[in-house]
Amino acid sequence: MSLDSADNVILLASTFRHYFLGLGVALADPARAYHLVFIDQKFNDERNPVYMAAKKLVEPFSSVMCLPVVSDAKNKRRTRKASFKELERIVVQLRPNEIITGNDRRIEFQFAMNSARKKVELNVVGSYLDDGTGSYINGYDYNIKKRISDKYIDTPVKKLAYGSWYKRPLTFGASAWVDRCYLCYPELVLKELAFKECILLDHAWYSSPGALILLHKLIPLLGINDNVTSQGDSVLVVLPHSSIISELYGSLDKMKIMVESLISKYDSVYVKYHPREENDPLCVADSAILLPSSIPAEVYLCVMQFSKVIGDVSTALMSAVWLQPTCEVEYIETHAKISVPIVKLFNDMGMKKSTL
Repeated sequence: MSLDSADNVILLASTFRHYFLGLGVALADPARAYHLVFIDQKFNDERNPVYMAAKKLVEPFSSVMCLPVVSDAKNKRRTRKASFKELERIVVQLRPNEIITGNDRRIEFQFAMNSARKKVELNVVGSYLDDGTGSYINGYDYNIKKRISDKYIDTPVKKLAYGSWYKRPLTFGASAWVDRCYLCYPELVLKELAFKECILLDHAWYSSPGALILLHKLIPLLGINDNVTSQGDSVLVVLPHSSIISELYGSLDKMKIMVESLISKYDSVYVKYHPREENDPLCVADSAILLPSSIPAEVYLCVMQFSKVIGDVSTALMSAVWLQPTCEVEYIETHAKISVPIVKLFNDMGMKKSTL
């Protein structure tokens, strides 16, 4: 594809969720060429299966790149300098009319926007991709110390180190660099984002024949057998990382009892651990079907059908309501203080509290 004849969009992705959501946006907008750039990665080889899979698949993107990786703390400054140089080269070459990010606090996004608008003098739109609960709950409202630290310490230091163009948004998506927000639930958006252009991320983008073909190609590229199916009265249980289960639910043993009780009630129960979980800490492999934890729940919600999804107060449950609107979604109650605003949000979305 000739760069001169295409309207180019740059998508900066630091997580699988950013990549997944960007896939849908690109599929829904075939008139423009989308270029995927992975940022803030520790590896750019086989140790980074998401990047390697995206690089092999490429489509629906026109190109897939990865900025220089952070090898260790000592080389962080040198790596960031190299990343800025590469970002500027990409912006100059592609001359994008839109730059999308899943986190507008990232320095890479702000640098790219400043380069595009100030150095290349492009009329470029800055856009934010729904990052989950952070798009609907302002974490600063529940962490005053963090708000003060960011405002009076972190932000001045970054402005001094990088330039006055650095901006610390009041919440995700609220940066002055952001003009447009792609959201799963635009009707529930925070007031800081309400005055921006809010576009619905349509779940139908991910269930189209073309999207399903891509997702079924992607799964084996991630090293997982593409034989995931659901049948009968099937339930998906989405669990938090074992390191915080005790904080949320008292102990691993209590969580195990709840999950085992649930397994006994249904024909088939699929258990999906947190992406960073490597083992089976609840030891339910003999009684449930374990889904590979490395693949985010959103992918399974696209290629499988469930009668019910139950889980902790996480973004995965929001995705279940979004991607499978006819599915019953329930959250497991927790008395942890950090979950109070999330539970309120879930109730507003129509989720029910599990009776486990």
